[in-house]
Amino acid sequence: MICCSKVRLTVTKLYDKLTERPRTKINTGGLSYEERTELRQIKVTRSSDTTNTGGGGGFTTVYYLKGDDRRAAEVFVEENRSQLEGIDFSKKNVVQQGVSREVYDWILHYYGERDLEKYESVIREVRPDGPTWVISRQHYDDYPQRRYSIGETPSVRIDQLSLEELYESFDDAITMTELEAHDAIEGDSRYVLEYYRVADGFACDPVSIDGGMAIQKRE
Repeated sequence: MICCSKVRLTVTKLYDKLTERPRTKINTGGLSYEERTELRQIKVTRSSDTTNTGGGGGFTTVYYLKGDDRRAAEVFVEENRSQLEGIDFSKKNVVQQGVSREVYDWILHYYGERDLEKYESVIREVRPDGPTWVISRQHYDDYPQRRYSIGETPSVRIDQLSLEELYESFDDAITMTELEAHDAIEGDSRYVLEYYRVADGFACDPVSIDGGMAIQKRE
């Protein structure tokens, strides 16, 4: 208890505030040296040689602690929604150039350009009026320029219906063979099975049916 109390006394008020929520317009001098090593920021700056810059005015910088990328991206969108308007996110843009890929993905999510679910093994990504992708988490993180392809890439594309609708269209079990034959599915269908295994809302267990991968719905 004494040790913990001593550690607690070294935490500044500003650090406490940053653990509660990412902030704008902070005085970084209010942090200790150790705390500043954990400080991160989302800072987007327009330059004269940059196109596709969005609405007028500068972007508000968001400060946050290491590991809090998702909440920081949410605050960035809240603070900069008018500046984000007018950006064509299908092309290279000023935000993409100014932040890490992890932060950029969450900015797209909170701005409504993507709907992301991230799990340890897979990522599910849905685009407005577009397809659903389920991609290996490692591939998604390590090769951002090669996410959206099929064939050798560890990913699957689902068109015409949602993953929830696909799940409900089967009875007690879903096999990899059935998914591979489905008209709406293109790519490595085992990642659909993995998504159902790890995602919330799907009560099922991984099983083997006729020697192939499958999931069995629970009663």
